[in-house]
Parts: sequence; structure tokens; C-alpha cells
Amino acid sequence: MRRICALLCCALALGLFLHRPALAGQALLDIPTRPGATVTVLEMTGSGEAACVVLYLAGGSGQRGLRGLYLEDLPADPQTLFGAQRQLADKVGAMVAIDPASDHPVLEMYDRRAAEHRQDVSAVIAAMRLRHPKAKMVLMGSSNGAYSAALLANRLGSEVDAVVLISGNADTWTEAAGIRQPLLGVHHRRDACLPFSDSYPKAHFHPLIVVDDTRFPPVYPYTPRECGFESAHTLYGRRAQVYAAIGDWLLTGKVREKIE
Repeated sequence: MRRICALLCCALALGLFLHRPALAGQALLDIPTRPGATVTVLEMTGSGEAACVVLYLAGGSGQRGLRGLYLEDLPADPQTLFGAQRQLADKVGAMVAIDPASDHPVLEMYDRRAAEHRQDVSAVIAAMRLRHPKAKMVLMGSSNGAYSAALLANRLGSEVDAVVLISGNADTWTEAAGIRQPLLGVHHRRDACLPFSDSYPKAHFHPLIVVDDTRFPPVYPYTPRECGFESAHTLYGRRAQVYAAIGDWLLTGKVREKIE
């Protein structure tokens, strides 16, 4: 009986916490999504009422390494990913980085198509709507995360208000053809991981930010694949400018078509 009461008290406390308006700063939240599963998110918020909550789905295995993260150690430099996302939070109201669920810590591509992934992200969106009731919910994904974002935007429908696809492959843009929400694409012309030339034939039908940086070599069919953190694929050297342009699009609808 005591165990049941304790569980009910924990659930009530969590519910009250998620209902409470978010304050400026950053917080790690564990959000229940399915029986036996939680999703850890890093919520970064600006000083005013949020116009948008941008929910970020990472590429690769989907991991952002949020569990056990020391918030005071987060980098502030806007050319780092955390710093650029902090900058976006300050601009539009809130940025939420999402880790994979506790019972499925690594996301393969087939996991991204699974019902559990949809349920997890839907639960995070619902929690953020409680915390930011007037904000638009924006799904943003990078690389494999862009595929997740495109797929989920179609499956979740009105739960999602806008979509941002960064460094997505051709399959991502095939999925994007069915998206009815406002959609923005971002791709580096010198991406040697998921080449711009593969995505552009479908991506150019949508608002698109094309990034370039001559510090990276041009990409040819024989160019070695490069997907690392300091690569064009991850917008290295241009993150601050790209995230500023994404914020402008979210707030005004205007697209900065080139970042060089």
C-alpha cells in the first residue's frame, strides 16, 4: 500500500511539474512516454513567453547524452551545437533536445519508423504544450533525425505546427513530400556524408537554406565520406548563422536562402 501511495505521489508531482510554466534557463526533464519508458529532454528557455518550442531529434543513433549531463558545463559558444541551440531558445522561446527512450537507448533506422518512436515524441510534444500552452511546436531533425522529423510530421499531423529538416538524405525528402505543415530545409553544399546533390532534386521544391564554406573541399562521387562533428554535414563553422536564420524563419516566415 505504501508503495502504491509513493508511486501516486511521484506521478502527481511530475504532472504538476510539467503543468508548471517553464522559467528562463535550462532543465533536464524525464518525461513518461509509454509503460516502463521515459524520455530525458534538455529544455532551454528564453526570458519571455515562448513563441515556438523547437524539439530536436539528433542524427546517428539519436543520442544526445543527456542523462547525467551537468548543465553548468554546457558550452555557450554559438558555434557549438548546444550553444547554437541556446541561441535559438533565446530567440524563439524554447529549444528541447530529445534523447532516445530509456528502454531503447539506440535508434536504428527501423526504430525511427516504429510506433514506439512516434509515441515517445508525441508524449514529449504533449508535455511541452502543457509547459508552453501558447507556443507552436516545431519538429527539427538533423541527418537521420531529419528522417524521423519528416516521418513523424506526417504521422502526428496537427500535433506538429512546423518542421525543419537539416542535412537530410533523399529518403527524408521523399517523406517530406507529404508534409502539410510549414517546412524549411537546410543543407551544406559541401556535405560529404549525405551529399547535397542527392537531396537537392527534391529539397528545392521547399524553402531551403543552402550553406557553403570554402574551408571544406567540394564533394565528388569519389570523395571520402565524412560525418564527424567538425564536418560540413554538421554545419561546423556555420552553426550560429544557420540557427539564427532558422529562428528568423520561424518568427517571420522569411528565408535566408544562402549562408556563406
